[in-house]
Amino acid sequence: MNKIIEEDNNSNNSNNSNNSLTPNSDTQDFISSFEEIKSGAHQKFIDNKFIGCNVNDNNKRCKKRSTKKDMYNEEREGIIKKLNILIGLNKNKNNVILYELEHNEELKLKLRELVPEIKKYYRTCSWGYFSKEEKKGMGNEIGLLKALYKNEGYNILTKRKTCEYDGIKKLQTELYFIKE
Repeated sequence: MNKIIEEDNNSNNSNNSNNSLTPNSDTQDFISSFEEIKSGAHQKFIDNKFIGCNVNDNNKRCKKRSTKKDMYNEEREGIIKKLNILIGLNKNKNNVILYELEHNEELKLKLRELVPEIKKYYRTCSWGYFSKEEKKGMGNEIGLLKALYKNEGYNILTKRKTCEYDGIKKLQTELYFIKE
């Protein structure tokens, strides 16, 4: 049996030597064109350029999908101006007490009326107000208000403050709305 295998190996070696490929001009051209494509694709990947994509000089894609922030900038500013009037924020006064916000039924009503506009002009998928789970803040108008202001570039800082109502001192939370 060993003899048969050795004979087969010897016969294959002799066949391979007769049928071996010799590099001719066609195969050399194919190999060189393949190497050029391979190296070019690698170089484009390194430069953050991708095959078939339009790229400008700053290595950014030319076609950028427009966002709601870009498309509805004026409408968003209008909503924030309405809310500033309702809350009582202006250039001189940028703070409000949280207790007053929580018990301001007019503000809550206006926010509920603005929900269709807010959904149209803002990306609200990660906001707790629109969640279906109560632990994430479903239906919490103050959470919606904070999300709106944060999305518009406001920093909301909190500070504990002692306030006096009807001769009774209470510790209250004060919110500061600071535009970046």
